[in-house]
Amino acid sequence: MKAAADAEVYGVIQEKTPDVPGMHPEFSIEENKEWEASAGLPRVVQPREEMGESAEAEVGAWIISLEKALEIAVKRNRQYQNRKESVYLQALSLTLERHRYTPIFSAVFGGQVDRDTRDVSEASTFSQATGLTGDVLGALETLTGQPADLLNQYQAIVEEAGALAGLDRPETRIEERYRSSGQTRAGVDLLLKSGGRIAVDLTSNFLRFLTGDPSTSSSSALVGNLTQPLLRGRGSRVAAERLTQAERDLLYALRDFTQYRKDFSIEICTAYYGVLENLDVVRNNWRGLQNFRRSVARERALTVEGRRTPAGLGRIEQAEYSRENSWIESVRRYRESLDRFKIQLGLSTDAPTVLNERELESLRETGLRHPTLSAEEAVAVALAARLDLYNEHDRIADAERRVGVAADALKPSLDFVMSGSVETPPGGNYTDLDLDRTRWSAGFDTDLDLDKKAERNAYRAALIDYERASRAFTLAEDNVKLAVRERWRSLEQAKRNYEIALKSVGLNQRRVEEQDLLAELGRATVLDQVDAQNDLTASENDLTAALVRHTIARLEFWRDMGILYIKENGQWEDVVDDAVERPSDVAAAR
Repeated sequence: MKAAADAEVYGVIQEKTPDVPGMHPEFSIEENKEWEASAGLPRVVQPREEMGESAEAEVGAWIISLEKALEIAVKRNRQYQNRKESVYLQALSLTLERHRYTPIFSAVFGGQVDRDTRDVSEASTFSQATGLTGDVLGALETLTGQPADLLNQYQAIVEEAGALAGLDRPETRIEERYRSSGQTRAGVDLLLKSGGRIAVDLTSNFLRFLTGDPSTSSSSALVGNLTQPLLRGRGSRVAAERLTQAERDLLYALRDFTQYRKDFSIEICTAYYGVLENLDVVRNNWRGLQNFRRSVARERALTVEGRRTPAGLGRIEQAEYSRENSWIESVRRYRESLDRFKIQLGLSTDAPTVLNERELESLRETGLRHPTLSAEEAVAVALAARLDLYNEHDRIADAERRVGVAADALKPSLDFVMSGSVETPPGGNYTDLDLDRTRWSAGFDTDLDLDKKAERNAYRAALIDYERASRAFTLAEDNVKLAVRERWRSLEQAKRNYEIALKSVGLNQRRVEEQDLLAELGRATVLDQVDAQNDLTASENDLTAALVRHTIARLEFWRDMGILYIKENGQWEDVVDDAVERPSDVAAAR
């Protein structure tokens, strides 16, 4: 049964998939228990000194790339699996609605054995004996030709004496009877999209006495009925409304799932780069700490020579302690974010895994990939490509259809009804249907249904729902425009923040280099050294954060435009400006 349900559901989903851009036909809710997330992954060989005491624990851990993380999440994430199952259940509901318009066969069998008793009256032994005596006397008279009067008198005296003694009373005994009976019914029921219904049933009954009366009786009947609405409930637009809505609900579910896959991939990507960003903060803080240690050693030597005051040495030592605290805190944040990311992927927190640092280096090498579309061009594309907008637009048609259904309910009921039957002849075999004994009838059933308050209210409610659906669509359009413009501005801001952070890193690197030269000459101040090193570490962290924010903002921009397409493994397809410069082409592709 499970295999049959899966085959039908997956077939329905494949049927709908071409109508949903970005939806892959190879949809399945089955989890591959034998799939190993770590298969073929490289491992950590050398410990990273910036991880401090936890560095050795990472040796041997699997190194997960971004693409591999997306693949693992698609296969293991619990919420993702729940969303797939929701789509499956919606398709499963549609299979039932479709089934309602196919011939539905039924068969019922029943049989039983009954036992009952009855009283049977018999002549007493005395009566039987006197009866035999009378028969013998009659035979003697026949043989001798002479009447046996004396013997007859004796018999009469005996019978009279027996009667007075009650010996002639009849005897009653209990007789058991067993009988078997059975009933069978086979039929087919067909619901028509026009609102009609055809039903055909074949019934058979038999009765056989197993003991006592050996008689047997049986009968069969073939009965057919046709009902076709002529007013209320007539036509597929009304009668098949449930099926129509189920078809559209699956389409909506597939669109929603496709949109969810976009959100999910961006969510995993954001979390992945977030962990790497925390790791980069650890590395920057570690480098800053090493620079402070070198500065402290230099200042301590100058203090011994009398070229620095103990107060200045104490200040830079305090800065070293603060930087060490920041480094320790950043290690903690990194470890926690990595554990949370494991759970997000669907892995155990005990799984020895780290993320591939080359992903962040690749972003730095590539630099910003900034779209060149204007905000209004992006809005035009979004209005033509957003799947959620198509859902809202189609719900207007749903509401309009329901208005028609509610209006149909206000009509009186008028049904054409036809029935016919043929039975077996009396005493015939239950398989011998006598076509000469066919009976049929045809006529009309009507119900004026004068109390229409509930139907009136439902019709008015349907009109209100239609107005609400129309307003919801216009609101959705405005929200899409707002979201795209906001995302475009955020992307522009992320680009500017990156450019500023890049300049800031260069500036602070020169400041640190300058302070190092002045320190070697004995002309640097402790405050300037501390500020320069802290500002360099902060600007490096800001640069990484700005790069990650721009990358995520770009993906969110494509998603909000409706043109971010996700592959089966969760990886997105790269978007180039040439593919989105013609909004009309996007609409035509829909």
